[in-house]
Amino acid sequence: MRLIHRGITMLLMQWLTVLMSSVLAQIHQPAEINTLSEDERRTGWTLLFNGENLDGWTTSGDIDAWGVRDGELVIVRPGTGWWLRTDRTYRNFELVLDFNLSEGANSGLGLRGSAYGDPAFTGFEIQIYDSHGDEPAINGCGAVYNAIVPASQAVRPAGQWNTYRVRCVGDTLDVWLNGEHIHQSQRLDDRGFFRRPDQPLPLRDRYPTGYISLQDHGQEVRFRNIKILDLSPDPDPGGYTELFNGRNLDGWFARGGGTWSVGEREIEGGATIGRDGPGHLFSERTFRDFELRAFVRVNTNGNSGLYFRTIPRPEDPDTWPLGYEAQVDQHDPKNFTGCVYDRAWPEHLDGPITRDNAWFDYRIRAVGDRIQTWVNGVPMVDAELDDFEEGHFALQTHHPGNEVMYRDVRVREIRR
Repeated sequence: MRLIHRGITMLLMQWLTVLMSSVLAQIHQPAEINTLSEDERRTGWTLLFNGENLDGWTTSGDIDAWGVRDGELVIVRPGTGWWLRTDRTYRNFELVLDFNLSEGANSGLGLRGSAYGDPAFTGFEIQIYDSHGDEPAINGCGAVYNAIVPASQAVRPAGQWNTYRVRCVGDTLDVWLNGEHIHQSQRLDDRGFFRRPDQPLPLRDRYPTGYISLQDHGQEVRFRNIKILDLSPDPDPGGYTELFNGRNLDGWFARGGGTWSVGEREIEGGATIGRDGPGHLFSERTFRDFELRAFVRVNTNGNSGLYFRTIPRPEDPDTWPLGYEAQVDQHDPKNFTGCVYDRAWPEHLDGPITRDNAWFDYRIRAVGDRIQTWVNGVPMVDAELDDFEEGHFALQTHHPGNEVMYRDVRVREIRR
């Protein structure tokens, strides 16, 4: 009789285990994956991953390292995919995604990152890591990697699904992991370092806008239900073409002094760098009506300009070009960043909103005689100028000791 009771007890325990596993699976498994609710559609959410293919995604690594299996975005050849990123940039947003880690796996959710260089440091990374049961740490799951420790360690054991919800507006970040508010109104401030604490890299000096990306760190990770509500004041419409390839200066030519190169150090990866000067780097192609977006950074007391509809001066092609210049200068009280040099200025600002040694997002739109500029999404110039109709783009390095970096320079031509 005792053996019969023991057998019945074991059967009951097995049945309860199966039942609990089924209940947990239902809790962690949404009714429908990779879909939007009616309320989400109405309020402007969009799917970043359709569950069928990689439409809307690209990478500077091996795109074939990423794939889709059973409605999930997966790493099919771990270690070769680098970062998979969206083909559009985002400044302010609310983002949701599910992830599932294999045992010991490491990955990351890159926010406001670059196409070239490491998105974990050009923007910032919310860590995805199999650290269930560990104390919260600056490199554990939920951390703003190498910058901010989460309030709690909320990741589930390997093999279970987890959900991130992220809200990033201006310099304020909120993150929930599996419903726990692990970052509450955190400021993107002076915290953060590169590889080691003695290599400071403040969050406030990184990209204010950029791509959403997922990291291939060499282990199996699965993603699904990736969706976003774009809250940016000037959403990226897509359709841009890169003007630099992140490897060399093909398609550009230099005139005047200074030097131009592509960053080789890890922290400078993919950036076009001008030093000393004065000198200019011209696009081989010319443009008439367009919208251009670029990320720019100058050193202390640095000076640059993003010329458009410009040509080298016929009488002296090694001096200042002939055309419009979108100014880059944090110190000139009149012609500061966002102005069209000596031609148009913001009417609502009396000084720059950018800083030395910090990346900013420059947007320039020229259609007919209407010239507009934005800096970090803030409207700067909106003017009627009829001096130049067509020309090259040109980047400027202004003076000895100058250092300027340009990255993710993209253009979208506009047909009238």
